[in-house]
Amino acid sequence: MTEGVDYRAVAVAIGLDPARVPTIIDSADRSWRRLLQAREQLRTLADDGSVALFALGSLGRLEASAASDLDLAVVYRGSETSALRAAERRAAAAALLRELDFAVADKTFARALEVGALVGDIGGQMDTSGHLTYRALILTEGAYLHAPAACGAIRETIFRAYTEGAIASGRFFSALGNDLHRYYRTICVDYRFKVEVAGKGWALRNLKLRHSRKVWHLANLVLFCWASELDDDAREGLLGSQLPRPPLVRIADGLAAMGAAPLAGPLFLAYERFLAAIAAPETRAHLDALAHEARHSSTIYRALRANADELDTAAAAIIDHLLGRCHRYLIRFGLL
Repeated sequence: MTEGVDYRAVAVAIGLDPARVPTIIDSADRSWRRLLQAREQLRTLADDGSVALFALGSLGRLEASAASDLDLAVVYRGSETSALRAAERRAAAAALLRELDFAVADKTFARALEVGALVGDIGGQMDTSGHLTYRALILTEGAYLHAPAACGAIRETIFRAYTEGAIASGRFFSALGNDLHRYYRTICVDYRFKVEVAGKGWALRNLKLRHSRKVWHLANLVLFCWASELDDDAREGLLGSQLPRPPLVRIADGLAAMGAAPLAGPLFLAYERFLAAIAAPETRAHLDALAHEARHSSTIYRALRANADELDTAAAAIIDHLLGRCHRYLIRFGLL
C-alpha cells in the first residue's frame, strides 16, 4: 500500500453520510499517520533490496486503534542475503518501532521467511499454514514499512506465482482464489485449536472471525466476481491493483462496478460498530477476561454477537447480488 484511503469519499459513494462511520474514517487516518511515522523511523536501516518489511493485520488494513498490535512480517531473498541477516534486520526494526510505542507482536510473524519457500511449493507437501498466511496477507493487507522496492518485488513474486502458472493460472486465476479461500478456512479451524487446545482467549478471537475475518473473505469474493466479468488482459491488472487495498474499499469498489454500491452501506455500519467497540480498552479487557460459560451474561459480548448477525445479514444481501450477477463464477469457484 502506497497511499491512504479517504473513507469520507467512499462513504458518499455508497450512499452513506460520513458522520455515520467516524471510527472507520478515524482508524484509517490514524493508521496512515502511524505507517508514515514507522517508515520515517526505519529510514536509518540498511536497504540493499534483499529484505522486505511489511505491516500486516489491522495496521495494514488501515483499521488500527491505539490498542492494536503491529504484525511485523519480514521476507528475504535467499540468493542475496541470509536468514540470520534478515532476522537481525527484523530485530533492529522492532526495536526502532518500539521507540515510537508500536506494540510489535512476536507471534505469528516473528520469523523472517525466504520468498522461495513461500512460493516454491504452493499446495505441496512442503507448503505450510505459515507460508499460506504470509502469502495471503502480503497480497491483501501488506503495507510496506521499509524498503519499498523490495516489498513491491516480493509482492509481485508472490502474485506471479499464481498468475503465471503453466497449468493452474486458470481463466479466473483459480489457484489464487482457491488459496485465499484456503487461508480463510484455515483461520476458522485454527480458532478452535487456539482456544480449545492452546487455551488462548476466545471472545475477541471469536468476534474477529465474525467481523474482520469475514469481511476480508467477502472482499475477496466481491473482487473475484468483479474480475470474472472482465476479459483476460484486464483481469490480471484489476486483481493486481485491488488486492492490496483494504477489504472495505474492495467491497465498495466492486459493488459500484457491478451496479450495487448501496449494498455496502449496511455492512459498513455493522463494521463501524465493531471497530468502535474493540477500540475501547475496557471492552478489550472485558473480552480478554470473559469465560465462555459467562458469555450470555455479558452485555458487551451479546451486543457484539448481535452485531455480527447484522453484518451477516448485510453480507448475505451482497452475496445474493453476486449470485445474480456472476452466478456461474460464484457457484463454480466460491461454492463448488
